[in-house]
Amino acid sequence: MLMKHKELLDTLLETIKAKYADEISIMIIYGSCVNGTFHEKSDLDMIYIPKTDKGWKLARTFILDGIGYDVWGADWKRLEQFANFDDMKVSILADSQLVFYATDDDKQRYESLKNKALSIANGPLSKDLLEKARRHLNTATQYYGELCLEFNLTAAGGILMELYDTICLLNHTYLRFGMKRIIEELSMLNKLPEDFISTLEDVVRKPETKANYVKLLKSTERLLSDLERELSPPAYNISGLYEEISSTWNKIRISCAEGDAVKAFMEATSLQHTLDCVQKEDFDVFIEELRFFDSFDSTNLKELSSKASKAEASFVKLLLSKGVPIASYKNIEQLKQALD
Repeated sequence: MLMKHKELLDTLLETIKAKYADEISIMIIYGSCVNGTFHEKSDLDMIYIPKTDKGWKLARTFILDGIGYDVWGADWKRLEQFANFDDMKVSILADSQLVFYATDDDKQRYESLKNKALSIANGPLSKDLLEKARRHLNTATQYYGELCLEFNLTAAGGILMELYDTICLLNHTYLRFGMKRIIEELSMLNKLPEDFISTLEDVVRKPETKANYVKLLKSTERLLSDLERELSPPAYNISGLYEEISSTWNKIRISCAEGDAVKAFMEATSLQHTLDCVQKEDFDVFIEELRFFDSFDSTNLKELSSKASKAEASFVKLLLSKGVPIASYKNIEQLKQALD
């Protein structure tokens, strides 16, 4: 910590003790001044937890000797978000230093939250972390949608930030140095999407090349999906699915026979999505015949109908091979017997 940082911190602590002793629970510092990566133009990162309305009045932003500072007031809920990896700026809590506390209870509460964050980082990969990683990856995909609609570097940055968080969660860790050593920190992780670092560097060199974002998203998706399957093997609990969607095949065939390309397209889109999900999430397989919609041609609906029927036969074969029963009756009498 530079002398100017120490002088600023001492000034703030004197103010707290003199005017806010009963209004503030704790103050912590974090970032470069704590982890040793500070330089002459570094600010002093700090956050405090007020107890009362008056306590919030300490919060302020200002420029001192050409450097911007933020005396950041937050509630305990925000620290809990860091502790639970709900907010991935975990280092604010996990690598922080306590510089003021009003009571032993306040100190204990802070230490408990900090230890919780560290225990997650030092513990195993959990379903909860996988679910959080999935949410971040979904957000990255949404940013890519924005990028496709109208190219802007803000959306590009959003993709990268969400992917960083996704990967950290898959490694039950967090970025300790923010963006300062991003390549170094990512490279040291045990689980990293294929070619992630080289593709990331390609993105920075040519941010307008959308294919590189797709590569990052797909490689991260593969890693996440593999870990999801390892932690939660498929249960094959999809009894009744074929019976439910079998009418969709009939709708596709009828639409094709009637030359209704729009209806055929919509029904096929819905069915293809279901088949893709079942292959990926339930069975962890890829069957070429089940990708019947890829070669859709509105001028050749007969081919779509034929491929849809082949996909249906292949899907039935897959279900039976996995021991999934199919309730199919030739007549009403068989149904009556089943209902008895």
